[in-house]
Amino acid sequence: MVNARLVFELEKQGCIPPLQSGFRRGWSTFDNLVLLETQIRNAFVRRNHLVSIFFDIEKAYDRTWRYGIFLTLFNFGFRGNLPIFLKNFLSHRTFRVRMGNLYSDHFIQAEGIPQGSVLSVTFYHSSQSNLELFAIVCARKSLC
Repeated sequence: MVNARLVFELEKQGCIPPLQSGFRRGWSTFDNLVLLETQIRNAFVRRNHLVSIFFDIEKAYDRTWRYGIFLTLFNFGFRGNLPIFLKNFLSHRTFRVRMGNLYSDHFIQAEGIPQGSVLSVTFYHSSQSNLELFAIVCARKSLC
């Protein structure tokens, strides 16, 4: 329920880059492949060059900057109870490791976002939205 509301608000505010199609309702990563193929064909027909940039980010959730998530939400106008709830959700998180019947001590998760949470994908998208929007603008300016 919280994630549905957050995604709705992010979409409404334009926080999710237009080319971000993974984990979005009504979108598929196949859409990006079709767009890329179309761009390749157009460049080939016009005898132009085409630049593509692909990222494979290692330990993406573990390295997500929490403050950056809140900063992005604040910059897009999020106020009130939703940001407070999200901050409380990410604050003071602990975990421990189990091997058989043995448990480790508790560890504090100071940064990153929890893996396996319904909110994690949305948090990650919002943390990367500025980077993706910036990359699109820079690429268009440098190639035109």
